[in-house]
Amino acid sequence: MIQTPSQPTKGPADLLRERLTQGRGRLAVIAATTGVWVMDLLLVSHLKHRRLIASETTDLVHSVDMISTIAFIAVTIGLTISLFSGHKRALFRWALAYLLFSMVQVITNVLSMVASAGIEHADGLSGLWDVAAVYMESVLVFMFVYIFLDVSTPGGAFIWPSREGEDPPEPHIIDYLFISLNVNSTYGPTSEAVMSRRAKLVMSLQVLLAIVMLTVLISRTVSASS
Repeated sequence: MIQTPSQPTKGPADLLRERLTQGRGRLAVIAATTGVWVMDLLLVSHLKHRRLIASETTDLVHSVDMISTIAFIAVTIGLTISLFSGHKRALFRWALAYLLFSMVQVITNVLSMVASAGIEHADGLSGLWDVAAVYMESVLVFMFVYIFLDVSTPGGAFIWPSREGEDPPEPHIIDYLFISLNVNSTYGPTSEAVMSRRAKLVMSLQVLLAIVMLTVLISRTVSASS
């Protein structure tokens, strides 16, 4: 009797990749890219209006925003076409381009905060909200980066823990948010093991940005309290 070889069991990242490239998952991808872009646009617009961006970096921030807007429109069109046409290779290329621009936006906002660390603010501690806003932007952007790394890495970028005797669960967006928030606050990975070198490099970048934001927060707090 000839036995047919059994199909390999799909891992958590494989299940998530299928869900994001089919059905309503495709709409969630488009909504996520739009949400990140709108969040950054509103944040930078408010910072400019409140004059919380130093004059030395205003031109840099404006240039990055203009380039990012053009990139967003192009990438959204490319993502939409790739998602609904089933071209997964093109889809991952468009997603990678968008996430790179998103990380550039975060880095630009952090640098603008560094340049404004010595500026006097009359709002006291309530004027520190922009540091918190950039902090949360960093958490959300890197959350999507970790999702991309996990679904684009063969076998997944992370090893997801499971209960004894049970298969690893399909990861949820909250799981990636938990990873990103932990890296941003405790400067290290969580209970999920990191297997991808690219993910380790991205985590290192996020840690450096978090340290810079913490330094700016301390500097601004001392300035606002004195």
